[in-house]
Amino acid sequence: MFFREFFRSLLSANLFVTGIILTLAAVALFYGSIYLFNYTNLGKRLGFLVTGAAVFGWLSITSMLFVVYAPRGPKPADIEGLNAFEIRIIPITYLLVSVVLFLAFLVALHQYEEVQEKSSA
Repeated sequence: MFFREFFRSLLSANLFVTGIILTLAAVALFYGSIYLFNYTNLGKRLGFLVTGAAVFGWLSITSMLFVVYAPRGPKPADIEGLNAFEIRIIPITYLLVSVVLFLAFLVALHQYEEVQEKSSA
């Protein structure tokens, strides 16, 4: 009972901190469960590389879809806001970073496979 009240007061005190904690917990739970599944089936290194490539490939696809299909439509004349390019700046940045990380994981996977082939031969 004490812990329940403690966490309620802690999380309701500052919504910014609550958002950060919940986001980190969700990321750790989602990506951690994928890594744990791959770790048990592929091993530590290969599981990490496969999980990283899959996650950043998925993030590249979703951010590309947001860049292409970002909210748009007729803009009311009396409302100030972002134009069509400004609304896409953050998703374009996210796309570029996720593509670079995806390619880095693919290169690492390729190097891992070459090392495994040399050691088995």
